[in-house]
Amino acid sequence: MPIRHHTLVEGNSLSFKDGFFGFSSIVLILVDGYGPLLFDTGHHSTRLLLLQALKEQGLNPQDIEAVFLSHLHFDHANNIDLFPNATIHLGATEWDYARQPATEDIFCSVGMNHYLNDCSLNLIRETEGELVPSLHFRHAPGHTPGSYLLHYTQESGKRVVLAGDACKTYRELALMHAASEFDPESRAAQTLHWIADNADIVIPGHFPELRKTASGWVWDEPSKIEIIIR
Repeated sequence: MPIRHHTLVEGNSLSFKDGFFGFSSIVLILVDGYGPLLFDTGHHSTRLLLLQALKEQGLNPQDIEAVFLSHLHFDHANNIDLFPNATIHLGATEWDYARQPATEDIFCSVGMNHYLNDCSLNLIRETEGELVPSLHFRHAPGHTPGSYLLHYTQESGKRVVLAGDACKTYRELALMHAASEFDPESRAAQTLHWIADNADIVIPGHFPELRKTASGWVWDEPSKIEIIIR
């Protein structure tokens, strides 16, 4: 079954002294015979970017039929309230974790947890499976213990992994080492090895799309953001 993806908001890892305003990747997935699906929704700083990108695709938030949340850190989930008609898919382990995260993990959103508590959630308990035909989910612990990724194979045969923060940047894929690992079982490297072995194209959580070549992983352009100072 043909599947296409389109990055609506490109991830980056921009930061400033003692702070962070990086964008997480937000990806539109189109599967023949099914309604539009989003992988992650970003945070409030990307709200207008996301709405404009949807409009450019001929969509509005009410058209999105499903959202897959890789994990529940604020920068990946805070715009979920824009999609009132969407079924929300989320790892059951992540839902439990986000309500009682590790002490050092300050990135879960209590307010968003309250919002999600009143939503109809499809909590995923399997390690792997199909979300819809040919679009697969997989438990990807490391950054958080309940993180999940999506993957599929293009008609060309290229294997695509939507990684979320299971692989945040090129550096993590190159070094097989993850920054900000909150999984008590320290499974980030194991997840990164799986991604490297099973992907030809990776959409990281905070980096442009990566492509595997004979010379290694490459990307087309660096992340760009226009900053206006008033």
